[in-house]
Amino acid sequence: MTNDPAASAKNLSVGMELFNAGKYAEVISFSSGSGDPALLLLAARSYTQTGEYATARQILSDLIRIMPSSSYLHSYLGLVLEHLDRNAAAEEYAAALILDAENKTALRGYAALLLEKEDFRGAIPSLRALVRLENNPEDIRRLMQTLTRAGEPDEAAALHIQNFGEDTFSHEYIDALYAQKSYQKAMSLSLRAWNTLKDTVYLRQSLEALSALDPAGAERAYRSALDSLEEAGIDDETVSQIRFSYILLEKLLGNYASAKYELGQLLKTTNDPVYRLLSAEIEARLGNDDAANGIYRELILGLCSDEDADVSLIDLVITRFSGFLLACRTKEEVAGIISIILSPYPVPVCLANIGRAYEAAGSLSQARDWFYRAYRADFISGGIAYAGFLRRSNDERECETTIRYMVMNAVRIADIERIASAVFNGGEEIWKNVRAKDLVIKRLARVTGKLSSNGREMLSAGYLYSALDALERQDHESCKWFCLAGIDVLPCYPAKIRVEDFIEVLSRMKGRALAERPVITGSEEEDKEKEEQSSDLSFLDQRETAVFLFLQEHREATEMDLRSVLETRRVAGIVNSLLAKLAENGMSVIEKRGVGERGEVYGYVGP
Repeated sequence: MTNDPAASAKNLSVGMELFNAGKYAEVISFSSGSGDPALLLLAARSYTQTGEYATARQILSDLIRIMPSSSYLHSYLGLVLEHLDRNAAAEEYAAALILDAENKTALRGYAALLLEKEDFRGAIPSLRALVRLENNPEDIRRLMQTLTRAGEPDEAAALHIQNFGEDTFSHEYIDALYAQKSYQKAMSLSLRAWNTLKDTVYLRQSLEALSALDPAGAERAYRSALDSLEEAGIDDETVSQIRFSYILLEKLLGNYASAKYELGQLLKTTNDPVYRLLSAEIEARLGNDDAANGIYRELILGLCSDEDADVSLIDLVITRFSGFLLACRTKEEVAGIISIILSPYPVPVCLANIGRAYEAAGSLSQARDWFYRAYRADFISGGIAYAGFLRRSNDERECETTIRYMVMNAVRIADIERIASAVFNGGEEIWKNVRAKDLVIKRLARVTGKLSSNGREMLSAGYLYSALDALERQDHESCKWFCLAGIDVLPCYPAKIRVEDFIEVLSRMKGRALAERPVITGSEEEDKEKEEQSSDLSFLDQRETAVFLFLQEHREATEMDLRSVLETRRVAGIVNSLLAKLAENGMSVIEKRGVGERGEVYGYVGP
């Protein structure tokens, strides 16, 4: 290939003709050996068309190194990565949008990936940008649906009125009205839509709105609607949803016999565990304890034996079963029954529920043993349950150690966010353990760009707690920094905290400060140089790196602390190897400080 502009243009023209003709293999062959970015991009597109995504990824990554400011290349790499690594695809779409906020391919791809993960708040800005750029009715309805699911039905309804008018109907508009508790309007519009289109979704929406307005009247309407649908031979998923809503209404009204009959109709066609759970509850309400007990046990055994079963559903069923047992048995008896049923299944959800049963019965030593088994079975799921128990038991040191181990060994972003949720949102309020809170904040901060909206809000909440702590100890500079950092990471439409929360803390701090120093100082180049110096640990192995980072974070640790971190007794050898490698690289940042009750003491003396 030649570098002559005219020849390059001719080669590109030939390549485009082949590509448009679907001759992708010939495009790849024709582009082989070329250094022309345009031809290389054409080759990447051809590899994508033939399903060779890994090769396309490599070419596009090479092109991005040449042209890092190309939003198009980042977004096209995002399309390719959707077939290889969807998390990496989201990162490329985000990079594309930073370079060009109107890149429609990136907007659509990024929004779709966030919606796939049910990160509704994170998807709203991209969807709103698409509506602004194209004003496509489908995009508007998707934005409305997302706003409602993110807890913003007022904005969803306003968006519908602005674009379609107040008296027009759509599924998304009626859902928004229902979420607004505008039941009368939701019912009127959905009834008109049902009578016009005979869409059973509108029928379901009208009946649910009527249930909120007049439960007794809705009972008759449900019965009439189901009879009419049966006569018309209509039986689809929406009809099952209508019947299930009717069952829930009958249960609410105390009509358990009717609810049992209708649920029997549903169970003839599907063995949904949710329906079976409801069946057990209704049997219990009818006084059929033996039947309820049998359903509960059969459901638990079936779910625990299914490797693909939803863990949250298993936990819910066990919790409901425990409540059922407590109505007629002592807490000690319930703990024994739960232990017998669940002990054959050594998975965290079962082991932790045995622990909870013994904890409720006051057998704390047995409870601790079962919670610890859950922790050993899975250090994330079981560790969260174990840390909660330790916090409830006022064992702050072991709780902190457990959180530390989870934080340092978690790899997946979803796991890191689960740990953070347990610390910041759990009923045990683990965040009040300052060191545990700081561990989670620092771990979240390392992966800020990959966090979901929920993860970013948890990080922001952590900064808010830290700002309040700093304010109480009159550390005004740290208070300001935490407030600014919290505002910086706060996502669109936060669920629990607002920018105003940080402003209020800053106002209190300003009122107390007699003299203060600014926290925004130094140049970007200086900060980058410091970061590069502290992050070059490539000469250390994984365990040595873990020790270095732990000491850098905590400034001091004992041999027993590091045993918990590394899960090995060979701490002394690992630290000696670490010190030798640091010395070889001219770094004297870790020192031995003698021996204490918990073994040798090590300290970090670097910046």
